[in-house]
Amino acid sequence: MRYSMPWGMSAVLFLLMGIWSLSFLNCGPKVRVPRPIKPKVEPTIRVGILQNSDQISFRCPLGFRVIDDQGAAILSSGTSGGKWSVRVKFGQPAEMVYRIGLYAGGDMATALRRVDEVSALGQQPKIIQVGQELLLGTRVLNDNRKYWLTIGPYATKEEATAHRENLPSEAAGSIITEISSPPLGVLDLVDPAGRVAFSSGEPFVLELNDPEEGLFTLFEIPVGRGFWWERQEDRSYRGKMEFRMGNDGKMLVVNELDLEDYLKGVLPSEMNPGFPSAALRAQAIAARSYTIAKLGIQHPLDPFDLCANVHCQAYSGTTKEHPTTSQAVEETRGHVLLYQGEVCATVYSAVCGGHTENTENVWGGQPQAYLVGVPDASPEESATLPKNLSSNEEAVRRWVTSTPPVFCNHLSEETPSALHYARKHFRWSVNYSRQELEEILAQKTREKIGNLLDIIPISRGPSGRLIKVKIVGDAGHFMVEQELNIRRALSPSHLRSACFVVDREMGFDGLPTTFVFRGAGWGHGVGMCQCGAAGMAFRGMDHRQILSHYFQGTEVAKIYGVLF
Repeated sequence: MRYSMPWGMSAVLFLLMGIWSLSFLNCGPKVRVPRPIKPKVEPTIRVGILQNSDQISFRCPLGFRVIDDQGAAILSSGTSGGKWSVRVKFGQPAEMVYRIGLYAGGDMATALRRVDEVSALGQQPKIIQVGQELLLGTRVLNDNRKYWLTIGPYATKEEATAHRENLPSEAAGSIITEISSPPLGVLDLVDPAGRVAFSSGEPFVLELNDPEEGLFTLFEIPVGRGFWWERQEDRSYRGKMEFRMGNDGKMLVVNELDLEDYLKGVLPSEMNPGFPSAALRAQAIAARSYTIAKLGIQHPLDPFDLCANVHCQAYSGTTKEHPTTSQAVEETRGHVLLYQGEVCATVYSAVCGGHTENTENVWGGQPQAYLVGVPDASPEESATLPKNLSSNEEAVRRWVTSTPPVFCNHLSEETPSALHYARKHFRWSVNYSRQELEEILAQKTREKIGNLLDIIPISRGPSGRLIKVKIVGDAGHFMVEQELNIRRALSPSHLRSACFVVDREMGFDGLPTTFVFRGAGWGHGVGMCQCGAAGMAFRGMDHRQILSHYFQGTEVAKIYGVLF
């Protein structure tokens, strides 16, 4: 899950041009305000379940109909249950421009006051809104709107970067990508006999004939791209299916459904249904909170709210639904985690390894008071754990080669079978020959450093996770920064976590022959440790205690449901 894109990170932030903007022209500002989401009973969500595709096949035994933008049926499939497909007949990617971000915050008035200040920089300012106001009737469920003051546009990212170098350091921010021209294309809907039943240059929606019992089954959905579990799966879905051109000029499929039904497809994809009920309830609240907090922010360039993989939250439709996880969703319906009255972006990872991490050390941006690293242990056990993993390499070595008494340590024989898989992730090791690692680094980073000599830690966070490493060769060196970049640069897919130490086995020629990585945990380590949550539940703690441990200073509140 769960790789957020906060404002201050150095990676490129992607924003949809025209989500909301004020252009300051001689004739005065132009304003276009997006319509807020207005769910009738409970929120709905749009999930990008397939991207970058040329064709997809699907089946709907109870039948479907193609709906136009007025909600009228323009084609019906019948109930034969044959295999249909949608394919790209023609596609053209969106065109992009680039802007420099100068200010980001939740206060529109502050952004407006800054306009005069930045006008002197010689570029036309624009305020771009991300996020949205989520309404239930006239009641505001959440308002995560942020206002970004930018200058530009620039035709290329390189041009924007060069101009940013000439700005005062306190003013220059991230490079923001906008869509200047939307993608174009034509999609064909092909019936089971191979005939084109419908063709459209606009997005079109398939609606189930029987929304209660009907399902769409999509075949060979890519899962886990870029990770070691990459594969294809057939998956079934409730709700509506929208087919359209994505920004890459390929087909994009969006599943629109009720938020609570979406969560029933998230929980068993993110947490083992055999976990204790308190952990499952904590996961349900965390997943619901994350979803609401990220609406309009996580994928601002795209016509959907969240994707279906771990960049956001793993979602497998109805395919993996399980009674225990669905019960956890029902028991917590409408419950979210709040910090100072706002819904929290409650990220989580599988196994923290014994200590969670600060959000800014993983994704950059400003610190969040409820996303700071904490020991994955009781106060009494925490007193026995090392306190200096960010600054003492020997302490990190002792940490990753020991098995401290923390919540996510499930090495005991009494551990239930549902948690046995966590053992190989709690403490782990992997070996590469020097030649293997040189090939991996060359492929992942495109850097040329000759013979690899060493991998040197430069900085770590409180969990021991690396923030920056130096890769040294006999013909040069370079830095790798940010948690996921480090994990990917040093593995054919990715290392389990960035909390590791490296040992070298040396040859007679003075060059390393083997690099041995010894590490702790699986995942980024920010927020809730899922296996730690299970450990807390096994010790008798409830979902509120679990959530308050990992997200300190927060409270559980119900913002929609039968009480409202």
